[in-house]
Amino acid sequence: MSKAQRLIELMMTVNTKRKFTARELAEEFGVSYRTILRDLDELSAIGVPLYSEVGADGGYHVLKERMLPPVLLKESEAVALYFAFQSLQFFGSLPFETETGYVLKKFYLYLPQDTKARIDTMKDRIVFWNPNRVQPTDHLEILLNAAVDQFALFIHYDSKEGVKERTIQPIGLYSHNGFWYCPSYCFFRKDIRLFRADRILKAIKTDAEVQNLSYKSIMDWIELFDKEVSDPITFSVELTKAGVRRAKSELDLERIVKVREDGTGRINADIPKSELIYFVDLIWNFGNEALILEPTDAITYMKQKLKKLSEQYS
Repeated sequence: MSKAQRLIELMMTVNTKRKFTARELAEEFGVSYRTILRDLDELSAIGVPLYSEVGADGGYHVLKERMLPPVLLKESEAVALYFAFQSLQFFGSLPFETETGYVLKKFYLYLPQDTKARIDTMKDRIVFWNPNRVQPTDHLEILLNAAVDQFALFIHYDSKEGVKERTIQPIGLYSHNGFWYCPSYCFFRKDIRLFRADRILKAIKTDAEVQNLSYKSIMDWIELFDKEVSDPITFSVELTKAGVRRAKSELDLERIVKVREDGTGRINADIPKSELIYFVDLIWNFGNEALILEPTDAITYMKQKLKKLSEQYS
């Protein structure tokens, strides 16, 4: 086994063991004690976070922020990974401690020159852009940890009615249109509720007994959320061609738009009654390219908005 190959395998081994002695490694790799000590020094020099202790219970430990072994990538894979990681920079907040710009530079630094040249010609031509919201989102990491490790959180939530105290059990996190959302079991409501992460002002771990939720992943919840409608109400809207184009660009509308052969369309779907105002506000932005047909409450709310706007400019 060459020295380079031994160092790679040694890095993988110490990451797996986490705690070990030099003599154990020497026996496992069939080399001398001094050779293993030199190898460990080289791993430490390139950034593997090793910590040594002396005494009867001594040995080496790998610290929490361990180094991962090298991964062999084709050029196309490296380019795809670069741009996938670059897209994270357009999020104002992420549920990870690592600073994405630093990691991206580190990854770029070790790429071959021809791959760098390819990326340089592409990065000014393609961007996976996401709106960068100015609202701080300070608790993404603990929300994600609570979802992964399944523990409950005590939170202060800035709702329409003011700051509320709640105990929640997060299912996961997802990002949409520049905002992070956290569907969670609410112990107060005894049901699943959707919380916007930037409105969570405080979040601390609690000892509340966690629930056995039916959702095994965040995608389970998203798929079931799309199918299930609680307290449904029929929402019907007539759309012009321009209205159809506009609706197709709205995530919450594009799935329920039915397009006719002439390009006009119609929305006729059951939505949660609690979300009616939200959907009417979406249609408000369409101007005369959309006409709400039902329910009556939606038409009344639209007339109230028009009256207020008219009075404002009278």
